[in-house]
Amino acid sequence: MKKTRLSFLAVFMVMAVFVAALSGCNMELHNRNDQYVSDVKKLVNESVNFTRKLRQQDESFDCKDSEKLRGYLLAADDLINTLEKIQKLRPSDEFDEYDNQLKEDSRSALTLISQIKAMVVYAGENGDDSMYKRERDGYFADYYEHYDNMKNISSEIQTYWRNA
Repeated sequence: MKKTRLSFLAVFMVMAVFVAALSGCNMELHNRNDQYVSDVKKLVNESVNFTRKLRQQDESFDCKDSEKLRGYLLAADDLINTLEKIQKLRPSDEFDEYDNQLKEDSRSALTLISQIKAMVVYAGENGDDSMYKRERDGYFADYYEHYDNMKNISSEIQTYWRNA
């Protein structure tokens, strides 16, 4: 009888350790996913704020005014840095589908903002913003398509995680 109790107790303790180990793994994964969702939300919100700031700089852009040129370039750099941070996010497998689309859109947005920045630099160096004025609407239209997709994906990620 004592041996049976000891055997039962030993099996119970092994199972308890096993369950505790599984719980630790699940908790680690949960925390990683929670951090990913939080980072996506934060970075996409930053991109919204920096996009707004860039658009304000765009509205008052004058390639012959060094302060306005500097302000524009700083706003573009802030947005570029944020889009690069989105590229560096590392989700768990659970978010792969969302993350792939988010990264594809942020990569395209990054390319477009970099091209806009290059046109602004060119305009500032040459005192001629004709190319910028001619091309900017098309670049911004394409950018806003990817920007809107990023905002939608961020919302989908947050909704998915809340409901998980």
